Amino acid sequence: MATATTVVTSARFEQGLSYGDFLAQATVNRDKFQQNYNNTVLTAEDLSFFQKASGSPNGPRKLLAIAEAWCGDVYRELPTAVRIAESAGIDLRIFLRDENPDIMDEFLSNNRKSRAIPVFVFYTADTKYITNFTERSASAHAGLALAMEQARAKLNLPASATFGNLPNPQGQVFLQEVISRIEPHTQQWRRDAVKEIRQLLAAALRLPDVA
Repeated sequence: MATATTVVTSARFEQGLSYGDFLAQATVNRDKFQQNYNNTVLTAEDLSFFQKASGSPNGPRKLLAIAEAWCGDVYRELPTAVRIAESAGIDLRIFLRDENPDIMDEFLSNNRKSRAIPVFVFYTADTKYITNFTERSASAHAGLALAMEQARAKLNLPASATFGNLPNPQGQVFLQEVISRIEPHTQQWRRDAVKEIRQLLAAALRLPDVA
């Protein structure tokens, strides 16, 4: 949720990276970004909705993404945001989370405790906030939690075990076990994210969520 005051002015927005520049500076996962860009989950109905939304009065004409290339949620969801922007004539700019803490601080999640990414923020042409989507769909949240629980059980890890607090190589084994469990569901999670983004925009703009 955006804060009452913002550092995202029109001038600051223009300082963000294009998608091409974002990929050029990325040192990991370029193949995954390309794969998810090529394998789009957007339907013709989705594209029609976003085009109509961007053309509505005070509709989204700018899209700010907060991202880092190492993040699995980012390489899963950012390519879809790029496709949305391209199809609807929306100006996309990407800001690296760790280099832009002032922007990230406006969109903290989990009761303002988490710097979760990606964050997709929609603005009007004059950079007025419309709405934002953070991290992953509800189905992805539930699915990831279940996959982590199952992986902990298989590997005899404590309930407190996370990607961040396990030493290697144990941490890598846990990570790979979780990835193997979530991979069959990622396309559905991407489709669910599109659905949620549509719902957010439809509610903010008071538009019917139909094409």
